Parts: sequence; C-alpha cells; structure tokens
Amino acid sequence: MNHISSHITKRMMLINLCTFVLIMIHGVESLSLKQSQKVLVKQKGKSVSFKCEVTDLGSGNFVHWYHKKDGETFKRLLYISHSGIATSEANEFVSEKNGNSYGIKLKTTTDGHAGMYYCAIWDGSHNKKVFGSGTRLYVTDQGKDKPKPPTLTGYLPSKKDEGKSAKQTLVCHASGMFPELVKFEWKINNAGTLTDVSDGDVVEQKNESPVVTVTSMLIVDKNKAQNDNYQCTVIHEGNPDGTQTLEMKKEKSKPSMEPKAADQDPVTCPPTEVPTTDQISGDSEQIPSMFLFVYAYGVLLMKNGLFFCVVSIFLLKRKAERKDKSSET
Repeated sequence: MNHISSHITKRMMLINLCTFVLIMIHGVESLSLKQSQKVLVKQKGKSVSFKCEVTDLGSGNFVHWYHKKDGETFKRLLYISHSGIATSEANEFVSEKNGNSYGIKLKTTTDGHAGMYYCAIWDGSHNKKVFGSGTRLYVTDQGKDKPKPPTLTGYLPSKKDEGKSAKQTLVCHASGMFPELVKFEWKINNAGTLTDVSDGDVVEQKNESPVVTVTSMLIVDKNKAQNDNYQCTVIHEGNPDGTQTLEMKKEKSKPSMEPKAADQDPVTCPPTEVPTTDQISGDSEQIPSMFLFVYAYGVLLMKNGLFFCVVSIFLLKRKAERKDKSSET
C-alpha cells in the first residue's frame, strides 16, 4: 500500500513539474516587444512620439527607452513600470502608456535628437536585455519633412559577358530617396507564379556620393538568367505604402528610358517627386560600377567556403569521437 502511495506521489510531483516547466516556457515565449515605426521625419521644433508594443510584461518588469546617435553609445532616456509610472533621465521626454503600448514623447525636436530610438525589456529567464528593432528619427528644417521616393533602375546581365561566366548578375538601383532607408524584395516568375528567391543569392551595397544609392544584386546561374523572368521591388521605409516594382526580363527591342506607369505602384504619401523606374539591358558599360559583380560573387564564394569549413570541422570532430569510443572498447 505504501509502495502504491509513493508511486502516486512521484507521478503527481512529475506532473506538477512538467506543468510548471510548460508555464515557464509559455511565459518566456509570450514576452515580446515590437517597434512598428521604422522611420519618422520631423521638423525642428515639432513634437514626436515613439511607440513600443509589449506583450505580457510582468508586474515587476520595466520598459526601457534608449537613444543612440550615429557613432555614439546608447543613452537611456527613461524606464516605465508595468503600471505606467516613469522614471526619467532626460527631462525633454515623457512617457505615453496606453494598454500594451509603452511609448515616449519628445516635446520639442532639435538636431541633437536625430538617431535611433530603441525600447528594451529585461528577460530574467535568459538573464539578458532584449531590444526592439528600433525607430530612426530624421530631423529636418521647415518644409523639408516630406518623403522623396527613390528612382528605381534595373540592369540585366551584360551581353558581352553572357558566355564567359557560369553566373550572371541582375542589378537593381534605388537612388535619390529621402529618408535613405529602403528594402529590396526579389521574386522569380515561374509560369505566372511569383516566388521569393533565396537571400543567399542577394548582396546589397550602399554608396553616399554623389547621391545616396542602394544597390541590390541578384546572382543566378547563367541559364536561369537567360530563360527566367525576375521582379525587383523596392519598399521605401519612409513611405511604407509606396512600393515600386520593376520587371527584370529580356526584351528584343531597346527599352524606353521613360518610366512606365505599369512599373510603379501609386504612392499614398504626397512625394515631392514622381517615382521613376527604368530597365536597362545591354553592354556592361551601362552598369555604373563593374566591381559590383566581383564584390557580390566574392561574398557568395566566401559564404560557401565558410560553410564548407564548418561542415568539415564537424565531420572531423565526429570522426575523432568515434575513434575515441572504439579505442575505449
């Protein structure tokens, strides 16, 4: 009888332990924070609010806010308790709590307030501080706070190099935009169905002179470049609804240098200029920087080499462990 009772007690303890572990795992997974604002542009002298959505913040936890200027370290501005009580370390900022939103407000914007703003929470289960994705603030003079959409230009592989390499490069340029942050998306057209391409085949580069230009390069096999159609889309972070798409496909006739209405989607925020998209196919002289292909291809080779080294080390280590075990027996 005592044996049965002891067995039941052990089972109950095991069930309670598993339940506790599941609750802890659920709590760790549900604690999260999100900064949906990627870019904010404000005139000097205006107020601006930063938002941070926090899920399942514990009663004893806090939401911290940091400011980071380019080239400088993080500076904490304030921290907000679960109930909304804020302790400020920067008098020009105040807290704005509304439900699960733990935001801050800057009363009067100056040039010194430009930079990145991060919210953060302390994750006690992993003994570390978790940061949000960040919000970049641009501070401008009066009348210069409207977003400027990029000019999108595409380059097909050079005809002169088509037979010289097993790889070909498709290039997409976004230039002259404000704010400067853009995001590229590459898709391949398979029988009318668009699917994402592998991120490992894409390399990006940013140049700031004479104008800000962000270049995205897609490296594909020669046969795929000659036979498949691709689509390059740029998302302007300062104007999230203003996406521009360029069809990267071979054309028998020389394409017009004028932007086509079909190549661009409507921009809901009022831009200072109309977005333009151009597709250029032809010789390599038309590509602004010929070293881009070499740079991109070199990066891919380096990735492949690193992967090979990691796999080789893993296999050698595994082989050595097997030898050790065989020697023991």
